[in-house]
Amino acid sequence: MAKRKNTKKQDGPFILARRMPERRQLWFLLWHLGLLLLACGALTAFTLRLSYSNLNPDIWMGYLEDLWIPLINLALVYGSCLVLYALLGRAWLAYLLTSLVWLGVALGNYYLIIIRTDPLQFVDLTCLREALAITGTQGYELELSAPILVSVGGVLGFTVLLALLSRWKPRWRGTRWLALAFSIAAFAGVSALGNSWTMLNLTQNYQHINTWSTTQIYVSRGVVYSFYRTVFSGSGKPDNYSEADTVKLLNSYSEEAIPEDRKVDVFVIMRESYSDLSELDCDREAIDFSCYERYHNFVNESVLKGNLVTNGFGGDTKNAERCFLTGYYTPRDWRKPTDSYVWYLKQEGYRTEGAHPFNGWFYNRLNVNRYLGFDAYEFREDTFDALVGEEVIANDDVLYDEIWRMYGQSDPDTPYFNFSVTYEGHGPYAYSRNQYRTRFVKRDANSSDGFAMNNYLSLIQRRDEELMVLVERFRRSDRPIVLLTYGDHKATLGKDINNYTTAAYERYGMDVDLSTAEGFFNYYSTDYVIWMNDAAKAKLGVSGGLREGPTISPCYLMNVLFDTLGWGKGPAFLQAMGDKMEDFPIYSTKGRVSIEGELVTGIPGKWLDSYRMVQALSYYRQRHFSYEALADESEKR
Repeated sequence: MAKRKNTKKQDGPFILARRMPERRQLWFLLWHLGLLLLACGALTAFTLRLSYSNLNPDIWMGYLEDLWIPLINLALVYGSCLVLYALLGRAWLAYLLTSLVWLGVALGNYYLIIIRTDPLQFVDLTCLREALAITGTQGYELELSAPILVSVGGVLGFTVLLALLSRWKPRWRGTRWLALAFSIAAFAGVSALGNSWTMLNLTQNYQHINTWSTTQIYVSRGVVYSFYRTVFSGSGKPDNYSEADTVKLLNSYSEEAIPEDRKVDVFVIMRESYSDLSELDCDREAIDFSCYERYHNFVNESVLKGNLVTNGFGGDTKNAERCFLTGYYTPRDWRKPTDSYVWYLKQEGYRTEGAHPFNGWFYNRLNVNRYLGFDAYEFREDTFDALVGEEVIANDDVLYDEIWRMYGQSDPDTPYFNFSVTYEGHGPYAYSRNQYRTRFVKRDANSSDGFAMNNYLSLIQRRDEELMVLVERFRRSDRPIVLLTYGDHKATLGKDINNYTTAAYERYGMDVDLSTAEGFFNYYSTDYVIWMNDAAKAKLGVSGGLREGPTISPCYLMNVLFDTLGWGKGPAFLQAMGDKMEDFPIYSTKGRVSIEGELVTGIPGKWLDSYRMVQALSYYRQRHFSYEALADESEKR
């Protein structure tokens, strides 16, 4: 029996719907892509609204006035959605996954600005565990605001709409990978455009922001586009970097050992959110600063005090910590042994230890501190939980007792270095009631800002009492002891329309306006103080009263310590950074640099090479480890 001839028309390269004429398939495809474009447009609008969080709402007008901003944000959202659509074939699923990514980024940025005034960057994703821990344990009340509810509801609504109106899954015939390759190539093109200086200039929209604020500059371009750009800033390689020139500069210095007769025991305590607010101009009748009495007495009997211009406000403790330990102006989260001043001290025969009463996984300190050369470092898990229980975090008095115990177990004939980080005083500070019996706020004391300020100052008083117990132990010791203390950053204070940052400062007349030099210094500055006991003063030949130290960035603080102790030139990198400190004593990651006593944002041409060399030194040294033999010896112990 003869076979019946198949007269069915052959399908095109892909089938979008059964029995659909090929001439209509293109329009059917455009219908689906149009629905996706509409949904992605709405998603882009949601992310733009969330971009500026609780900042100036007029920033929204900037998005409407400069169409390049919504267009580049939309292009990135839509491009990523098309890639997923080509891969999965389900419009609603591709849109939902795209929304989870970009709306997640927008929400992370929204809350990070509220808590720390810092925008979300790609590198922050490596600290996601830490961020969730802080949010869960520190009592931040992150409200589900109307923009968030509208955005989440809108995304769910468009997901359902796509599921109803774009139900068909294309059945590809040989062109599946071609479609995927085309969508990836299109997204790559958009990505390249977004990462270009041309697009950066086209989206420069400063009419409704404070141009001194890196956070506001970030949000002025929309969170999708700004976050995307941070993905490509992670290498840290400076512009016009020349490894040969960097090595030549380092080789021009000769490393010097610390003189044996000047080796003293050194303790460095970085104090969480500690700053002397009595130094700021403010309403003196509104606040009683007697809480600082013990601290001021301690300062007056010290040998040096200066201002430290940190790179953070209310957070990013690890920056001030690792800048000091390494001298790098932008330290990273290292995954292997890395050059540091700790390794140099270890090479010079010092026992290097420290303690922090929080978890070792936080900021990956457990591993990073080992990579930086510490012989031992104690954390909550291995030490402090046993001292205070697992339900609480040890206060400063417990930490100081443990530091003193560690010191007592060390060999008195071996020089000793201890770098420890406190936890007590970590924000937020209760804004609904006074947690302590002391009353330092006299005006608007029962406001949310008043409660936060009073609780902060009460903690200052208690923490200083605890520190003075340790200082008294140092004072009575026959061993030569030097103590360096400094604050990691200013505290976030108050609550005003879900603002945990500067509300209390502003209420009591403290200038934290980043558009002025005074406001910038008030916002980012803390103190550093160097104190010595009598045994250390005698050994180092130090006499006289308190001296004023330079105003510097954290990456230069070890230079100041070396100079104060008369330790000579030290390692080559320290010497190079000392010369750069003469050029740029303030080298802030917030876009400000001090040149010839003036705070500037743009680098004059004659200083540009020197400015880039600071970056090059930091970049080179983090990529080349110099203490291999010492590290191998430490691993064998």
